[in-house]
Amino acid sequence: MLPQLAEVAAEQMAAQTEILSGWKEIAHYLGKGVRTVQRYEREIRLPIHRPAGKSHGAVVASKIELDRWVTASPSRTDLASTRTGERANQLGANFLQIDSEIALTFAGIALETRDQDKRVRTVKTAQNAYDTIMRLRKRLHLTDTERDKLDANLQRLKVELEKLGQSLS
Repeated sequence: MLPQLAEVAAEQMAAQTEILSGWKEIAHYLGKGVRTVQRYEREIRLPIHRPAGKSHGAVVASKIELDRWVTASPSRTDLASTRTGERANQLGANFLQIDSEIALTFAGIALETRDQDKRVRTVKTAQNAYDTIMRLRKRLHLTDTERDKLDANLQRLKVELEKLGQSLS
């Protein structure tokens, strides 16, 4: 009886360490299409290995890694939540950029006007926008390009507000 258990255990170990070669084998093992499996690799870190070390080309995967990935992978709800968060972050970054451009416009209006009341109102609006942007940007992940563009606008805004006698901290 004991030798039979050893044989079964050995067969299970061999099956678990079996290597799948190519997208078709991996897709078949997971019961998915090739494109779906390729998307899983890109978007949700399907454990694929490339023997040549290149970003494209031949691929292999071990059954045990795939099985672990399947049992530990996020649900569709988790993926949707992640995508929603990324979209909200992008919208927030776009809002900050637009708000900085509007604030610059108000500062420009304040610099050009001779009407003291209008100047006070437009400076206050530009100052409030600056303060809001500085507070909200801490919550967002900005790309280097987004950050550079926003920082350039904020620096210009700060200079214009200082010309108007406002001090920013």
